[in-house]
Amino acid sequence: MTELDGSVRYLDLNYLGTDQLIACAVLEAPEGLLLVDPGPTSTLAHLKAALQEAGASLNDVRALLLTHIHLDHAGATGSIVAEAPHVQVFVHRLGAPHLVDPSRLLASARRLYGELMEPLWGAVLPVPESQVIALDGNERIRPGGRPLEVAYTPGHAVHHVSFLDLDTGTAFVGDTAGMQITGTRCVLPVAPPPDIQVEAWHESLQRIAQWRPRRLFVTHFGPSEDPEEHLDQMARRLDAMLEAVQRSLAAEGEDAQRADAFHESVMAEMRACLQDETLVSRYEQFGQPRASWFGLARYWRRKQEQRTS
Repeated sequence: MTELDGSVRYLDLNYLGTDQLIACAVLEAPEGLLLVDPGPTSTLAHLKAALQEAGASLNDVRALLLTHIHLDHAGATGSIVAEAPHVQVFVHRLGAPHLVDPSRLLASARRLYGELMEPLWGAVLPVPESQVIALDGNERIRPGGRPLEVAYTPGHAVHHVSFLDLDTGTAFVGDTAGMQITGTRCVLPVAPPPDIQVEAWHESLQRIAQWRPRRLFVTHFGPSEDPEEHLDQMARRLDAMLEAVQRSLAAEGEDAQRADAFHESVMAEMRACLQDETLVSRYEQFGQPRASWFGLARYWRRKQEQRTS
């Protein structure tokens, strides 16, 4: 594990044998450990090994704090609770039913991933309703005795929340602040279908800024030590991507061609920013600009439907 600030550490879940893709934060509370975004079940063995190396185990975990229920962030939740049934799970109210009964979530994911579902994500088990604590946002919670504030931060997903650790000023923001690998200054919005809400996303960025956090922690990947610049860059890039998708929709061509051209344009920007092909490949793997084209195109088409209805 890497130490962030005394009682806050994080570990690289080494997703599919690749580092700097999924980070899980570990907070020490008076009553045990808190995990923010424990990742998919396919990385659970690595999570348990990292805890063991630090002299801990799932038995020491008191709560899971889920920014949202996408499988790369929360797929292991049911498996963890099955092994450690004392663990509480904090999640937004709109995501909670899909933890208790993940059948719809899994059906949607299988349509997207097909036979790759198991190797990518592993098993996704239901979470007993008694272990789930549903959040609305604006709460102050004390899981394991550690004080945190909760904000509702939709945009990337309608059920997204962020957590502010009051002891260290660290804001755990999931995907709301996009992807930024620690050590770079390159922020990439991640905007896949179906929940993209751009206006709400900007409001969420402003909500996080109002916390005046000392640092951000993004699941993909790690701490960001200049929150103001990070959030500003995130907002600018989101708007630039949105405008690029709007222009592409007005041009001739099929959606697949539009998405491919958008993908290449965004990755060219990332190459110029990163100047490191190894890092570029990580941004491409998890930033997935092609998927963001479809998410932002869906946003524009729904707005057009609303105007004409």
